[in-house]
Amino acid sequence: MRIGSVDVGTVLKSRKTRRAGLMVAFYAVLALLLYSIVGSYLVPSDPHLSAYDDDWDDLSAFRADLKDMGVDTTSMISSPVLLGEIENPEDTVFMVTGVEQDTISLPRFTGDVEVVEWRESEGYTTTEIQAILQYVASGGTLIVMDDFGFSAGLAEAFELGYSGHQLYDEEAWARGLDYNYVWMNASNPYDYTGVDKSGSHPCFSDADNDGIIDRLDSLPNSPVNGGDAPWMTPTWEPGLCSHHIETDETGAQVWNFSTNYSVLLNTPSAFDKQEAEDNSENRYAWGSSSQDSYLDTNDDGQGDVGFEGGGIESDEPGPFTMAVKWCASKDCAENPGEKMGRAIFVTDGSVLMNAIYDWEETNQETYGDLNGKIMPDNDNRRWILDIIAESLLMHTAADEFNGTSASGKQVIFDESRHQQTSAMGDTYNLIYYILVYFTNDWMAMLFLFLALFIAFEAVIIKKVDPEPWRHVFSIIYYGFGDARRYGYYGRANKVKQVLLSRVRNLNSLTRDEFDALPARELQKMIGDPVLIKFVFEDRNYSLEQLVAVVKRVKMWGRK
Repeated sequence: MRIGSVDVGTVLKSRKTRRAGLMVAFYAVLALLLYSIVGSYLVPSDPHLSAYDDDWDDLSAFRADLKDMGVDTTSMISSPVLLGEIENPEDTVFMVTGVEQDTISLPRFTGDVEVVEWRESEGYTTTEIQAILQYVASGGTLIVMDDFGFSAGLAEAFELGYSGHQLYDEEAWARGLDYNYVWMNASNPYDYTGVDKSGSHPCFSDADNDGIIDRLDSLPNSPVNGGDAPWMTPTWEPGLCSHHIETDETGAQVWNFSTNYSVLLNTPSAFDKQEAEDNSENRYAWGSSSQDSYLDTNDDGQGDVGFEGGGIESDEPGPFTMAVKWCASKDCAENPGEKMGRAIFVTDGSVLMNAIYDWEETNQETYGDLNGKIMPDNDNRRWILDIIAESLLMHTAADEFNGTSASGKQVIFDESRHQQTSAMGDTYNLIYYILVYFTNDWMAMLFLFLALFIAFEAVIIKKVDPEPWRHVFSIIYYGFGDARRYGYYGRANKVKQVLLSRVRNLNSLTRDEFDALPARELQKMIGDPVLIKFVFEDRNYSLEQLVAVVKRVKMWGRK
C-alpha cells in the first residue's frame, strides 16, 4: 500500500520501524508496571496506627508498656516473608494493626491445576501469607487488628471473612463520645467450649488460692499467710504480668484475677456470621457485640433493622462476632513447655490507639483537645497485655526462676503496610519491600530476570555501531546469515582493524610502536600471503570472499 510516494509496507518492514515499535512497547510495559506498583502501594491517607509515632491514633503507649515490662520491640518494614528467619517463633508476637496499603501483585506459579495465579490477594502476597502461616505453625502468635483495610486475604487463610460494613450498637456505645465507639462483650474469653481455661493462663494460675500466682510463688502448692507479696521484693519481678497489680481501697497492692474485659472499639466492623467462629476448626469467639447491635449493610449510617421497603435495604441485626482466636489445638489446651501457635483477629484496627488505650492521659488532653468529651474507663490495656503474656509465657516452664520474666521475648510490629509520615519514608519502605520480595519469591525473581533481560535487549536494539568500533580478540558474527543481519560487519576495513589489533596484541606492541613498524616488518609478522594481500590491497570484496578472509583471520595466530 502506498500513500503518495511512500510505500507503507516497506516503511513498516524497515529495521528502524521495528526498533521504534519495540522501544515503544518496552517503555509502555515499564510505565504500566511502575504505575501498578505505585498505585497499589501508595494510597492517599493519613498515617496512623504506627507503634513508633505518638499521635492520638498511634500505638506508642502500648509499645512503651511492653518496653517497661522488658519486652524487646521491633518492626517489620519490608515484608513478613522475613518471619521465616526467626529462630524461636514461640518467643515472639507478630502484630498487624491496620493494613493501609495493598500489596504489589505479580503472577506466580501455584503448583496446582491453575498453574499460574495472575493476581495476589489483597494486603499480602501469597508468599507472605504462607510465611505467616508457617510462623504460626512453628509456635508464633499472630494478632491482626483491622476493619476495612487490606487484611482480608490474611483472614481468609484462617477461614475468616470480614463483613465490610460498620457495626453500630443502640445500647452498648460510649455515651460520653458518639455512636462510633462501641463496647465489645469479652466476658471470660478463656472459656472456649464450656471449659474455663483461664486457670492455665500464666497470670491467673493460683493452685493454692493464696492470691499469689504460681509463677511468682515460691510454694505454689502451699498457701502463704502473711508477709509481703513476692512481687514487692527485688527477688521476684512480675514481668509480663505486672499489669495485674492494682491498689485497693486501703492502699494495699493486690492481684487482679478478673478475666472479664470491657473493651472499647472505634468504628468497628464484624465478621461474617457464616465465616466466624467454628469450634470444630479451633476458632473461638473471643468477643461479640450485644443483641442490640446491627451491621449497616446499606451503608447509610442509620439503623434500618427489620425495615425493608421503598427500595431501602434492611440492616443485619446482631449479635456479631468481633474477635476470634484460633489455636493449633482444641480448646487452646497447651502444656507448659510446648509450642502452640495461635492467631487472634479483631475487627477494629484502632483498639490499641493511644486515645483509647491510654485513656487517663487522653482525658488530661495529652493527645489533643477532646472538645469537652470524656474517654471512658476501659480494659483494653489489660486485655491486650493478657494476650501478650499468654503468648510469650505459656511454653515457658512454670518452675523456672522468675517465670514471668520478659527476657528474650519480642513483639514485632508490622509497619510494612503503614503509610509513612514522609515521602522518603514511603520510598525507603518500598525499596526495602521490593528487595526482600524479589529475593524470597522465585516467581518474582523470574520476572525480575525477564525485566532485566528486556532492558538489556532494549539497549542492544537502540545501540548504533560507531564507526571506530571493532572486535579485537575474535569475530563471532560472521557468516552468510549473520553478515546480512549485522550489515556493518561486512565492511572490509573493520575486518582489517581486527586483524591488525590481533597482530599488535600478539607481539606485545604499543600503538605507537606498532604504527612505526616498516611495511616489510609488518608483513613478516602477519606471515599469511592471503592476509598480507588483504591488508595492503585496497579493493572491494564480495560477501563470500570476505567470509573466507574472516575465517583465515579467526585461525590466524593459533598453533
